[in-house]
Amino acid sequence: MIHNLSLELKKTRRRGIWLIPAALLLIITAWAGRNMNDERFLEYGWLMALFNVPLLNAILIPTAMAVFASRIIDLEHRGNTWKMLETLQSRFDIYITKVLYGFFAVLIFSILELTAFLVMGYTIGFAGNPDLWAYGLFFVQTFVISFNLYLLQMIISLIFSNQAAALCTGLCGSMAGLFLMYVPQWPVLRCLVPWGHFGAAMFVAMDAERNRINGFYYTRPDSGVLFFITGWFFLLLIGGWFVFQKMDTDGYHFQHKDRVRPDSASQSHKPVRIPRLPVELIKIRRTPIWIAFLTLPLISALIGTANYLNNLALLKSTWFSLWTQHSLFFCLFFMPPLIGVYASYLWRLEHSGSNWNMVLVNTPVWRLVFDKIAVCSVVTFLTLGWLCILYVICGLYVGFSEPVPPDLIEWFACGVLGGAAVCAVQCFLSLVIRSFAIPVGMALLGGFAGLAATAAGHYYILPYSLMSRGMRANNPNLTVDLPAYICCAVIFIILFYSLSIWYIRSHDIKTQ
Repeated sequence: MIHNLSLELKKTRRRGIWLIPAALLLIITAWAGRNMNDERFLEYGWLMALFNVPLLNAILIPTAMAVFASRIIDLEHRGNTWKMLETLQSRFDIYITKVLYGFFAVLIFSILELTAFLVMGYTIGFAGNPDLWAYGLFFVQTFVISFNLYLLQMIISLIFSNQAAALCTGLCGSMAGLFLMYVPQWPVLRCLVPWGHFGAAMFVAMDAERNRINGFYYTRPDSGVLFFITGWFFLLLIGGWFVFQKMDTDGYHFQHKDRVRPDSASQSHKPVRIPRLPVELIKIRRTPIWIAFLTLPLISALIGTANYLNNLALLKSTWFSLWTQHSLFFCLFFMPPLIGVYASYLWRLEHSGSNWNMVLVNTPVWRLVFDKIAVCSVVTFLTLGWLCILYVICGLYVGFSEPVPPDLIEWFACGVLGGAAVCAVQCFLSLVIRSFAIPVGMALLGGFAGLAATAAGHYYILPYSLMSRGMRANNPNLTVDLPAYICCAVIFIILFYSLSIWYIRSHDIKTQ
């Protein structure tokens, strides 16, 4: 088994896989450290860390596990190496090696996260000493829940050779985890859904009133959460092995006793259908990205509406307050990686097989890049439009008597323009980086970097912050210098459009 693990490490060497947990750890510690580095919180900083970190884990770890598992499994799908592996190892060895690889990766991440927060607490100067039993319990919870999510994403990546399905599931899981953090009144749902376990297992609560934090205290996790976490572990471990056993040697088809593969002669009698859609739109038709397109804004709307209804005493600006609840998390944390999925899928088909040879013979480079960015921008337009429709529906459901604010048109238009700038960046990244998952992970990092740039007052330096600023995600009353905003967005679009053209013309295109 040690030999098999060493081979797995060699296969993933220089593929940037270990940058994923490293970046995840950096984001979590930087974000939590920035929020906890306040003299008001030094008195109860140790408990505050145990309260804040599960929320960050619920948002980030599902997507990070999707990216990590996708990189490990997609390696075999793209190289069509499942058949070759079966000639060298038993199926059980192949499966358990992938499981153990993720096991050790999650274990290392959990240890480093625990260590980082202990070091941070002593460095900042939290009062007293941490309760070791509490931090030990936090470590065990983080490790087991994260490993369960890795197993889940590994199974999805095994079943679907198209990694868009796995990454869309991870994004939806992150949004679901965030949503379930805000519904403690639904403990059964939080326990049933694996993404809700971060919230269900929390054992520290906050004592607050009227937006004032009075302290933190220990509480009991949701009843039965241990049973559900353990049950999911065995279900995913055994179920994954069952799925892998039933897989064909191609890696993503399931064996059936009476299955007959049609030969080329029988396929040749099928009538040829002339497509009526532009080529790039045909490529994304009937693909898993539409699952995330429908689900993520819907979950964001549910979170925003529930949070608005639970804070009516503080949120008094009706439509404006509801907009911040709908758009803040979505624009900052979920829309950038969703655009990353759109862009990666559009370029994936070119990176596979020998498609580059055919495409570059029939399509000018400038037109190819333009079509990619344009289609990605159109899907972004539809996504933000769907978000706005849900916003209006939820406002009517809440019972607002005022008309829908006309500012919504400007928010939407600015969001689309900023989104087009993000599309240009992500299309360039997906062109240069042949991996499906890595550009999506970089988009997630871009969302956090955009938040930091916005907080520092420099939203114009990153396209990710442009989009959230244009949609007034954190404050609808903000004024935006529209000429400067449009100029910045157009510069980003032209810059990365030109870089994409230059890259194709100056580099030998590789396929895999």
